[in-house]
Amino acid sequence: MSSSKSSPKHASKNSFKSVSPFDMFYQLTYMSAMAASGISRAKVFEIASQSKSDAAMYFAAVNTLVDEFRYDYPEACRAIGLKSKSDNIKSFLLRLSDALRSGEPLADFLAREAEVMSEDYENGYERDLESLKQWSNAFSSIVMSVALIVIIQVISAMIYSMNVTVMGGLVFTGVVMAGFGAWIIYRSAPQEVMTVKPSLGSMEQRRALSLFRSLVPAAMVASVSLGLVGLQLGWVLIIGAAIILPIGVISLRSDRKTTKKDVEFSTFLRSVGGMATSSGTTLKQALTKIDLSSFPYLEPDIDRLSTRLQALVEPTVCWHKFGLESGSRLISEVSDIFYGAVKIGGEPERVGYLCSLFTAKTTQLRAKRRLTAGTFSGLATVMQGVVAVIMIFVLSIVKNFSDMVTTLMPANTDSLSTAPAMSLGMAQFTPEDLAFLTGITVVMILMLGLVSSAAMIFSDGGYKLKVLLYLSMLVFICGVSFLVVPPMVAGILAGAV
Repeated sequence: MSSSKSSPKHASKNSFKSVSPFDMFYQLTYMSAMAASGISRAKVFEIASQSKSDAAMYFAAVNTLVDEFRYDYPEACRAIGLKSKSDNIKSFLLRLSDALRSGEPLADFLAREAEVMSEDYENGYERDLESLKQWSNAFSSIVMSVALIVIIQVISAMIYSMNVTVMGGLVFTGVVMAGFGAWIIYRSAPQEVMTVKPSLGSMEQRRALSLFRSLVPAAMVASVSLGLVGLQLGWVLIIGAAIILPIGVISLRSDRKTTKKDVEFSTFLRSVGGMATSSGTTLKQALTKIDLSSFPYLEPDIDRLSTRLQALVEPTVCWHKFGLESGSRLISEVSDIFYGAVKIGGEPERVGYLCSLFTAKTTQLRAKRRLTAGTFSGLATVMQGVVAVIMIFVLSIVKNFSDMVTTLMPANTDSLSTAPAMSLGMAQFTPEDLAFLTGITVVMILMLGLVSSAAMIFSDGGYKLKVLLYLSMLVFICGVSFLVVPPMVAGILAGAV
């Protein structure tokens, strides 16, 4: 193999990266599927260096030592393994070195290692989910604490003079604290990419991206324009939320469909592989024989794949486009492995089985993540609604008391000179002060809504534009609160008087 393929620059010690359990699981599935075809040891290592995981650079380094420095494969694996930054890849390369030295069949060794790594990946994923559960509870506490900071400061302004600098600093600090909580959610959640690039993905993903580019600027322009003409703030927020809502709805629909496709894909791999092996036909012919009604979500994609193959389009291109147009990163990567292994001589049934194990394990763990994320999203939505109502409730009380004090205080100088000495911070509120209090309340509510939406999509891990669904829901709740709460507070205070 030429040095360009070996990528000697990537084989340097300083370029080695840590390899996650998922990347390791993917790499071993990739290698075991390719090795199942009975190809040579050198070809397995060459193909392993071309995978899409971070582990590929280690096998590129092994190839460099073998091709350019005349190492044998056991010694090259050992040398690279000892320099690895990741314990999992280090342990694997050292075991691989021993297996190669002992003459153990490479395909059997890789299949066994993939099964073991499957368990390791599952354990690590479930530990991340437990961490995510704990930090999601902590995030709720952080958001409530941040809201209380602003509420207490607004109430304090009724007693003491209002310090604009201090209040602005507290609001900024609160937003930073909430953002830190969202970052912790991002770090504690399992790190994985579930969808392909939207511009290359499914029709729903491309449509959501197109709407995002047009409706988000439209929502901003409409909200600013309506605010300038004097429309009530609550209606401005509701209209802004309504404009971006279609993006979130389409993204949610796309995300759910992609999830269903992932579940069906594992069964599809076994079906088409088993059909091709049992009937002694190619994958192109096997696709025309299987019952597609078993795959209702994948059926349009499979039909498109079969049509392209029948039209004599390059099969590698057909399978690659099939993966991309499904919208799923998992399907995109595994379909390339499946066809690539069959193309070099692998038995379709065996390759399909190995690939389906990887797919099934991944989808099962993601189902657990969606359960955790769904609970957190519901809690965060309710919590944000409560925070918005409480903050607007307190602001409305401040405004109403300010109006009452302004009405009850004597208006002429003589009355003020003969009245008992009073020090009422409320009486000193100017319209500018009340506008400032309203402004920081609105900013705080919207920023907390944005941070909560980001935290929800971090915990979910699905299609990123789905964040606009959460954001539109929270902005809508805030808008309704601005319309409903102030009149309610005014009625309560009027009844008390």
